[in-house]
Parts: sequence; C-alpha cells; structure tokens
Amino acid sequence: MKKLFLVLVILLVQKTTVAQWIEQPTPSPSFNLFSFSFPSLNTGFAVGYGNRMIKTTNSGNNWYNISIFSNTAQDLNSVWFINENTGWMCSTNDTLYHTTNSALTWNRQMKLQSDGQKIFFIDSNTGWILAQPRLYKTTDAGLNWTVINTQMGQYFTFVSPNTGWMASYPGGGSIIHKTTDGGSTWAAQHSTSDFRVIYSLEFIDDNTGWAAGYREHILKTTNGGVNWIQQRDMGNSTPLVSMDFINENTGWVTGGSGYSLYTLNGGTTWNQINLNAGSPKVKFLNSKTGWIIGSKVYKTTTTGLIYKSLQLNVLIEGFYDAIPNSMVGDTAVVYLRSSFSPYSKIDSAKALVNANGVGTFDFVNANNDVNYYISVKHRNSVETWSSSAQSFVANSLNYDITTSQSQAFGNNLRRVNSAPVRFAIFGGDVDQDGTVDATDLSAIDNNASNFISGYVVTDLTGDDFVDGTDFAIADNNAASFVSVIRP
Repeated sequence: MKKLFLVLVILLVQKTTVAQWIEQPTPSPSFNLFSFSFPSLNTGFAVGYGNRMIKTTNSGNNWYNISIFSNTAQDLNSVWFINENTGWMCSTNDTLYHTTNSALTWNRQMKLQSDGQKIFFIDSNTGWILAQPRLYKTTDAGLNWTVINTQMGQYFTFVSPNTGWMASYPGGGSIIHKTTDGGSTWAAQHSTSDFRVIYSLEFIDDNTGWAAGYREHILKTTNGGVNWIQQRDMGNSTPLVSMDFINENTGWVTGGSGYSLYTLNGGTTWNQINLNAGSPKVKFLNSKTGWIIGSKVYKTTTTGLIYKSLQLNVLIEGFYDAIPNSMVGDTAVVYLRSSFSPYSKIDSAKALVNANGVGTFDFVNANNDVNYYISVKHRNSVETWSSSAQSFVANSLNYDITTSQSQAFGNNLRRVNSAPVRFAIFGGDVDQDGTVDATDLSAIDNNASNFISGYVVTDLTGDDFVDGTDFAIADNNAASFVSVIRP
C-alpha cells in the first residue's frame, strides 16, 4: 500500500520539461488561457475561456482560481496589470473591467463598442485597448479612455507612447501600418498576399521588428517597417500567434499546432520544439525568465534553452589586492573560439566576476565534447586566451587561470601574489587594441589631470578614481611591451 501511494504521489507531481520549458501545476478544471500578465516576477494573472482567471504569487510554483462574474457567460480575452494591484481585463461581453486590489474584486469601468481583444500598456500611464475596429487610449493610468481611431486592424504593438505598428486583414493577406502619433493615424507600409495573415507583431526598438502569422510566415524589418524581408515561409496551414524577442538575436514564436520556434541569430534560422499547449502566448519578463501559456502553463528560467556553463576563475591586475586575497568585482566577457585557424568566434557571454575571482558564463551555441579556446576580455585589460582548447562535458566546464601562469596562452599573466600563488590578466589596455602603449598612458594621464572619477575605463584599480596608481600599472606594462598573445 505504501509503495502504491508513493507511485501515485510521483505521478501527481510530475511535470513536463521540454528544452528547459517546465510545465507548471494549474488548478482544475483545465481550460484554454488567452492572455496573461506578470507585473512582477512573483505575481501573475492569466485569463481565458469560460470566465476563468488564475493567479500566482510565487513565480508560478502554485496557481489558484479566482472566481469572478459567476452569473455571466463570457470569455476573458485580455488582461494587463501595471503593478501587483492595478489591472484591467476585457471580455466578449463588450466590457472593460478594472481592479485595484490584485484581482480580489473587479468593477465595470466602461462599455466598449465591441468585444475587447487586446490591452497593452507601454508604461504605467499610457495604454491602449483594441475593440475592433476601435482603438481606445489612456494617458492617465487608465482613469479615462478615449477612442482615437475607428479603423483599426486585428493586431498591434507599440515601442513608445507615440510609435507603433498594426496589422489589418482586408482579405487575402495583411497590411502592416505604422503610427507616430500614438495611434491616432496610421500609414500603410507593407502588404502580404496568398492568405499570409499577420497575427503577431514584435519590435525591440524603433527600427528592428518582426511580423508572424499564417503559413508559418515570418518577416523582419531593420528600418522601422520601411522594408520587410521574409525570414520563414513554410506554406502550410499553421498560424504563428505570438512572439517575443529578448534582444536583437534571441526570440520565441508560438504556433497554433502546439509547437514553438526560437532563434538565436535574429531570425535568420529557426529551431522548433513541441509543447502541448494549444495556441499559446509567449512573454519574457527578463533575459532568462519567460512564460508560454495556453491550454497549459510552461515556465523557463534559462531563456528556454539548455546552457553550457563555464565557471571561470580569473583575477584582474589592479583590481586584485594580495593582502585579503580578493579583488573588486567587475564584468568580463568571454568568447568561445574555434580550436582551428582562424579561430573564429563561436559564442560569447557576459558575467560578473566576483571578489573571489569567479564568474559563471552561460553559452547557447556551444556543444559538449567540442574543443574551444577561451578568450577573456575586460574593459581595460589585455585580452587573454586559454593555453589550450577546452571542452564542455555534460553542459559544464571549469577553467582556472589564477593558479598557474601556464594556464594562459604564451604564459600571458602577471604574478600578483606569492602566498597563495596567484596570477592575473594584465591591466592597461584602455583602448582595447590588444596592447598597452602610449595611447593608453595618455588617456589615463589626461583623466588623472582632470580628476575624473566614476566607472571609467581609465580606472585600472576599480576604486572609481583615476590617479597615479592607474598610470603606474599601465606604464609598467607598456615598458614591458605587454600585448595579447594568441595561437
């Protein structure tokens, strides 16, 4: 009996994991979720079919039902919170609802002219509601809403209070429009044909954006929508319904057939994973934490990817103090390079190297059991390479260039402590040209003469002040003709 109970418990708590997307437990009964909003990492809301809402207050570890409008038959189409207490929700009964107590109660704020389809805020004051064909706007944190356009399409997004894009569907394809006055007027930019209907628009700035839709059709612009290039077109009947980019390279698109696509190179190539989540929406809260929510709820804390993790021990000359055997922590960048000439860059990662000289660098393009040179760069230090190529095993790699000079290619390290023996990368390459020379000395001397302080590249000791100590480090290394040594 105890064994049977144990098996049942294991089955009940089991979660589905696909490429670092982990299914989260949700309350019964299950239902399709159409929209979600996370005003913080901990607190989130999701709404959907049949007048249903769920909420989490612990980053999705647990969700619970919120009972609302029990006597009203409607679907909840969109939800948006500007903080943990204040939010809006629109539904299929042409009504906008408002809460100020974290969804404990909802009040009818106004009657819309049609079903509310999307709520979107660019900041805590400025937001829009699409109730096609009307677009409503607020500039006072939702206290008042005004119709600003009566010929809206089905999908829209904004990157600022003034600049946004919209996709309309006149029949046979879509037309992408742009606004520069906050949505009052729109100008057509691009059209699609052969039923390549745009269902999602995503921009990371005024210039760079993507559009996705039916037939697995993906477009990209790098000039604010003036020109669009096709990145993907499978010609099938699968719609791409939601999209979110973390930066200019990494983005996710969700499809209507239960699978998702991701890119690591701005959309040039796409990779597919299968998630049994219906037609879900995708949204990232930061560079690592994201959600895919539809008929099921999935979460990632690794950008949805399996990282190869390098734990690097590195000390920075000038930042290191031998007496306590510690240093001022600072950011460094590590490049993984091919082990074959011309040693091209394979991947890069940025991380904080702490007071103990330890930094963890995560890579998405690296593979296990493949040799890479490790190249370390710091804002005012000489680039330093590993003495030999290294490889990840089981997604992990440790490398230490602090205990032996031979750990760096060409022994290109300075001894900074005798007990314990410690080595550091050379400081003084202020202009990052690969050598410490008169140009670097001149920059340091000029800033020291002007009493420059703060987080500046001419500060070689990390004390936020440029003075003679910084000059002495660079002068010594310039006299020794210190420069980068590569294979």
